[in-house]
Amino acid sequence: MTARILLVEDDPALLSILTAAIGFGGFTSDAVKTGLEALKAFERGGFDAVLMDLGLPDMDGGEVLTALRGVSDVPIIVVSGRGTERDKIQALDIGADDYIAKPFLPGELLARLRAALRRHRRSRGGGEGEGAASPDADRLPVRLGSVTLDPLRRSAEAGGREVILNETEYKVMALLARERGSIVGRQEVLETLYGEAPPRETRIVDVYISNIRKKLAGLEGGEDLIATYRGRGWMIRR
Repeated sequence: MTARILLVEDDPALLSILTAAIGFGGFTSDAVKTGLEALKAFERGGFDAVLMDLGLPDMDGGEVLTALRGVSDVPIIVVSGRGTERDKIQALDIGADDYIAKPFLPGELLARLRAALRRHRRSRGGGEGEGAASPDADRLPVRLGSVTLDPLRRSAEAGGREVILNETEYKVMALLARERGSIVGRQEVLETLYGEAPPRETRIVDVYISNIRKKLAGLEGGEDLIATYRGRGWMIRR
């Protein structure tokens, strides 16, 4: 079945480029120009992913992103002219699966979209044939010291408290858990998340790790669960 993409962009020229790229990639799309239109369109259902700008004319794009994430786990990729590290961190913190700064290459956008759709299908139990297994293939909880990683709830728990990880954060934690006792390098994280289409900004991995650490800090024994080895990567301490 062809994936259906919701495009949220108020710039006519850029929307035209996005629509053409999505069509060239073999997907179908519906386009809206405002946050309110995006919420109404999404409520009608049927979308497999969202590509959205943050600079919308009627409301803050972050509010739209938060609202969409609150009702669905489909991939949401921000395509925005706001390219600072702070903007990326904020978008990822509130639920974006990926962040592409303008200007962008249509081929890279399509590759990142395909990667996000694959991750989502795998997380829902829909593989892609031989070799489709992912770090969360085992559905049993994983104990990491005092912290328990739950593949079904996409959460980490300790001492009766629980934090929810978004899809990308969970993939990173699952990889570190699978390779516990070994240092996981930046390239391995990128290949796990993006396959053949890693982002040009490789330091996005640091953003993911930082967000995970902030969430784990609220759990007993979670604040120092992930160790950093400068220039080499990261490792679960327990």
